[in-house]
Amino acid sequence: MAGLSPELAQFDAQGNNNGKLDGNEPAAYAASLLKNIGSINTTKNAQAGTSVSTSITKLTPNAARALMEASAQAVDYMGKFSNADVAQFIKEFDAEQKAQVAKVITSTAQKVTPGGTTQGAVDKTAETTAKTEYPSFFNPSQFAQDWIWNKVNFKDEATLGAKSLTALSQVRGLLDQFQLLGVSDAEAKIAAKQIAMGKKTVADYTVELQQKAAKEYPQFADRFKADPTLTTYDIASPIISMVAKTLEVDPKTIGMTHPVVLAYTRAGGADGKQPQPSYYDLLLKTKSLPEYQATQQANNEARDGATSLANALGYGL
Repeated sequence: MAGLSPELAQFDAQGNNNGKLDGNEPAAYAASLLKNIGSINTTKNAQAGTSVSTSITKLTPNAARALMEASAQAVDYMGKFSNADVAQFIKEFDAEQKAQVAKVITSTAQKVTPGGTTQGAVDKTAETTAKTEYPSFFNPSQFAQDWIWNKVNFKDEATLGAKSLTALSQVRGLLDQFQLLGVSDAEAKIAAKQIAMGKKTVADYTVELQQKAAKEYPQFADRFKADPTLTTYDIASPIISMVAKTLEVDPKTIGMTHPVVLAYTRAGGADGKQPQPSYYDLLLKTKSLPEYQATQQANNEARDGATSLANALGYGL
């Protein structure tokens, strides 16, 4: 009988041992049977294992150059790439990717319990699996664009592409509208680069400049706080319109550095507590400018004044 102990194998189906009876057969048969039953019911050893899988991207020089050129086109980079540039790009690409390799760790455990000694009994298998994932946030395309942006030199405006020049123009336009003393040209170029890269919006930068403007123009701090899009130019626009109308010129020709506009925006002093000039005071200041004498309004006023004087002196006109 295959699979039985040597003792049990001596007996046939009827408990006989082929005529080799010696009086101890029932006890030996029972002992051997119990031994095999115990063997059958013993739980098999549990099994467990762990696997680790990782995923990385490797670049050939040709693939690296293609990625660099595609990114350069996306950011309007005007330069060319040497073989040394490609080699350096691959080196930094590999180093950045190595710092955050995607990894999946899978652990499994299995336990088999025999179903018993009866005919048709089924073994029971219990298996558990635990998976731990360490995702990588490394983005090859984003890395390539950031790498290219590091080569963009905002100090040399002649080398800038359309996207960078547009951002620089937007920043300078905002600075002109805010008229801030505390923002250098170098800081403006840093902000322009961040906007061109998509890391900051023009609206974001407007809020940043507002915070600086609230300190330089403390008398307007509450107005800046109430409207996140408000600029110093917006606040001064009524005065600009008045000056332009009085001087009979296009409002676009009246800048934030016009003396009458400055008399309004900078009147508050360093602490913003100095008295603000009235609208009428600013109108008189505008009419005192030499440019006003060339206007039609000034000529009309001069003629009317002369007529009034002549009438007062008794001369009829």
